[in-house]
Amino acid sequence: MIEYVKVTNTITITLENSAFLLTLFVYLRHGTRFSLIDKASLQTSQDHQLYSCLVSTFAVALGSFYTVPLVYDIIELNMDVIDRRRIFYVSFMVTGFLFMLTLYIAHRIRGCRFSLYARIIMYCSLSGVILNFTQLVLRGYLDINVLYDYRVYSIATIAINIITGCVLLSFPIKYLFNVYVENKSAE
Repeated sequence: MIEYVKVTNTITITLENSAFLLTLFVYLRHGTRFSLIDKASLQTSQDHQLYSCLVSTFAVALGSFYTVPLVYDIIELNMDVIDRRRIFYVSFMVTGFLFMLTLYIAHRIRGCRFSLYARIIMYCSLSGVILNFTQLVLRGYLDINVLYDYRVYSIATIAINIITGCVLLSFPIKYLFNVYVENKSAE
């Protein structure tokens, strides 16, 4: 189980951190000032989209850094299996909810509209919270392992992480491709 978690976390963190670095590069190249409270600097819809994507990638990268050690610590707890399952799934539900709350607050403080990318990431996070709630009820209270035995939970979690990583990577790649095309046509 721990090897599976390590491989999955490595892939996820690589995707998310690559997306964050690329989005930060795009944001700095675009020249929009990064501020959480200065609403006046977001003037165009492109500024809103860029800020929304930067906040989303930053929140996802930050979430990965505090969630990954939590997984290893919970897996290695010396306690009853059922109690450990309850702590595991509740902690993931809470971190997913806090991630969504942080993303919402970061957008509201700045008066920024949610981009399509941020909405998809919120939906993925909500799916993860619902999946963990389902597992909490099934495995934590009823001791039914149907989603775990058939790898539904593992596959769904990997799918959510890959979708999130690909969505995060799609915006900066699309932006850089458009800049490349504009520079090529200007020559």
